[in-house]
Amino acid sequence: MPFRKKVFYYGLLLLLTLLALEGMARAAYYAAYGDWYGGGGRAAVIPAAAAIPAAVPRQTFRHPFYGGTEGELRHALNAMPPRLRREDTVLIGLLGGSVATEVQPFLEQSLRRWFAANDLPREPAVVNLAFWSVKQPQQTMMIANTLLLGGEFDLLVNLDGFNEISGSLGNSQTGVFPFFPLWWDQLGGLAGEQVLLAGRIGVLRREQGRLAAVGETSPLRRSALFGLANRYRQEKVAAEIIQRNRELAAADSVYSLAKYGARGWPAAELLPAAARLWYRSSLALARLAELSGAEYYHFLQPNQYVPNAKPLSAAERERAYAPGSGFKTVVEQGYPLLRAFNRDLPRPGVNYFDLTGIFVDHPETLYIDRCCHLNDRGNELLAAAMVKRMAPALLRLGGESRDKPVSALAAARRPAADVLLVDGVFQVYRQGDSNYLRYVRANCAAADVAARFFLHLTPRDEADLPAYRREQGFDNRDFAFAAAGGRFWQGECRVEIPLPDYPIAYLRTGQYAAGAGEVWAGGFAFGE
Repeated sequence: MPFRKKVFYYGLLLLLTLLALEGMARAAYYAAYGDWYGGGGRAAVIPAAAAIPAAVPRQTFRHPFYGGTEGELRHALNAMPPRLRREDTVLIGLLGGSVATEVQPFLEQSLRRWFAANDLPREPAVVNLAFWSVKQPQQTMMIANTLLLGGEFDLLVNLDGFNEISGSLGNSQTGVFPFFPLWWDQLGGLAGEQVLLAGRIGVLRREQGRLAAVGETSPLRRSALFGLANRYRQEKVAAEIIQRNRELAAADSVYSLAKYGARGWPAAELLPAAARLWYRSSLALARLAELSGAEYYHFLQPNQYVPNAKPLSAAERERAYAPGSGFKTVVEQGYPLLRAFNRDLPRPGVNYFDLTGIFVDHPETLYIDRCCHLNDRGNELLAAAMVKRMAPALLRLGGESRDKPVSALAAARRPAADVLLVDGVFQVYRQGDSNYLRYVRANCAAADVAARFFLHLTPRDEADLPAYRREQGFDNRDFAFAAAGGRFWQGECRVEIPLPDYPIAYLRTGQYAAGAGEVWAGGFAFGE
């Protein structure tokens, strides 16, 4: 056979074979997928497999000391070195969660108006240390670390409460230690075998993307034979991704102390423990502020689920109030525990204010979601309420001369050391330059505080005595330990007692028991 005829013959035979294969591929494609191949390399549909934990809030990332921080590098927590005091500025650090974050610009505006109205020489500057989902003890750790790094403040303001109870409960429900930062299990990252599996899944997903792109762009994309092979390969890759995801989910479910923390906190004791942690954290923040020469204000944030706290508008009832929600339950159960400390926080000198009732005369729409957040008008009212209560400190700080060195400003605000007045069975201290006495006894038991305490104060001016006390010559401030708010703490018993405003010449105190007389007694003469 002539060469040209051979070429034609074998070429025709190859073409017919390819057409036959293409026809069989189209038939196979239809049989496999119930649709005729149309070209374009249709990508396989991959079933969802929730192997990697749900995304954490996009603004939060892991921090070695704080738990989590704002992801924005320009956020004040990430600005290094930290801010320092200036002679012309009142530097105010704002702490808290998302409500504090959203009120920050309104607080700064309200402060600027207030400073201008009172003709104060210094200017306010609010440093935002708040971000979403933060809860104690994060705020306390942030301030401790910021101060250690050299940061300074004139005033620290903490607006919190909601996250402390809802976040602790939320952690517990997901198996995370209640007092770890919220989302900690999702911020913790992967380790060991999980890293290898996640890496393999990443390689497979890139291969899946490459196959899909080839199917869409290849010169052979009109061929059913090519499309069938491409889709088969994609489905093999998709099946392996699903399998690897299942393996990753199994590895992720293994308990990790670093990821979940200690377990076993009794559910019935969780909210009371969260409230006590919130209380102790505030005391620690107050002391950190004092030691650094700053002043501290603590505000309990309002919430729409606090009973009788606000007349809700129709829009709020529709969009911002869910009678059956977990938010309502946790506020109704947790806020009374926080508010039980309303008297205890001011007693040791914390500038604490419960703001849950500030909207009681505001029937207009203020809340915008079913959690806790406010619209612009709500934030304006909240900021104004905070400024009003901080007015004494703002007048002092804002009224200080710009010519006064910042070192002198800080030193003037540092608290005086506690002074031991009576060294008896109980040690009795004057708390710095405050108007409180602190009674302390180590290795203390309930029997040690059963006897009533007596506290007799002799004023410098007899006219300061109530008329019915003048015959005795001293003011009687006797008290019972429990009724005065006494507490047992790490083996000690402690109680703080306020002193009257008038100047005192002599103090005599101790305990007495009915029928037995004085158990112990001691006195202290105040200098001129």
